[in-house]
Amino acid sequence: MPFLSNPVLMKELRGRMRGNRSLIILTIYLSLTGAITLLVYLAFASSASSGADPQEGRIIGKAIFLTVIIAALIQVCIITPSLTAGSIAGEKERQSYDLLVTTLLSPLQIIVGKLGAAIAFATLLIIAVLPMAGLAFLFGGVSGIELASAMVILLVTALLYAAVGIFWSTVARTTLGATVRSQATIMLLLLSVPFLFVIFVIMEVNEVILPPDLLEDLANMPLFVYSIGVFLCSHPFVALGLTEASLSAGENPFLFTIDPGRGDILVLSPWLVYLFIGVLTTMTLLLLSMRMLRPVQYRGTRGMRGTADRPPGGGAG
Repeated sequence: MPFLSNPVLMKELRGRMRGNRSLIILTIYLSLTGAITLLVYLAFASSASSGADPQEGRIIGKAIFLTVIIAALIQVCIITPSLTAGSIAGEKERQSYDLLVTTLLSPLQIIVGKLGAAIAFATLLIIAVLPMAGLAFLFGGVSGIELASAMVILLVTALLYAAVGIFWSTVARTTLGATVRSQATIMLLLLSVPFLFVIFVIMEVNEVILPPDLLEDLANMPLFVYSIGVFLCSHPFVALGLTEASLSAGENPFLFTIDPGRGDILVLSPWLVYLFIGVLTTMTLLLLSMRMLRPVQYRGTRGMRGTADRPPGGGAG
């Protein structure tokens, strides 16, 4: 079945876009982002000197760009799982779940239809902030690759957190239960990575975990560096910050080297690492969702099972 001919996708898109809810969400989303961006601009503009210093213009442009992207990322983290948390759980509440899973549509088509409608609206939210992010180019200090990598992080985050909502929607029986579990999972992911890293740094400063010599040896091992990088880049805000820092330092947007002290180690750019982690995690969650979406195959009684298991044409011998 072609993607655009998926009846679940078309139904979800029509139902989501025709109501007032989407307009209200988009209006509030852009209003909050615009208000925060305006406040940041006024704060930096008031502290700048009256002279036309290009460096001050680049600082203002960088501040506007980061404000828009971070505000959009925060709202994507909040809104996107709510778009998909009720996709399957809502069918259970309306008592139409059995009808859905007994249609000729496969679990893949159902999941893709539900997910595709949510991602389409999330993409609309992301594209809607591009004009505000583009204001940074009027002041300078921001390159095209920075904007492109930030957009990739936003889109991957929307895809990943929509998959989290789909997964919990197949598990929970109510929309409220799926929404609460989705938001709790995302909050846990967002808080656990920086918390664990800070705890590790504090304990390492006090030499509780590893002695300094051993830590220095591990820091020069590519496997250890890659493990720490994957752990940090699994967080969207950390991946965004590390990407922005590397690009501002003039590093290659795809591959660059770091020097822990005893030689250079080639590493991927943080936004690429986050892209791979996000896509892999999304595929895993979708496969689990499709497995749980399949209708239950009830077994009959022992006598009926014996009859059903009998091969065709195999009468009594």
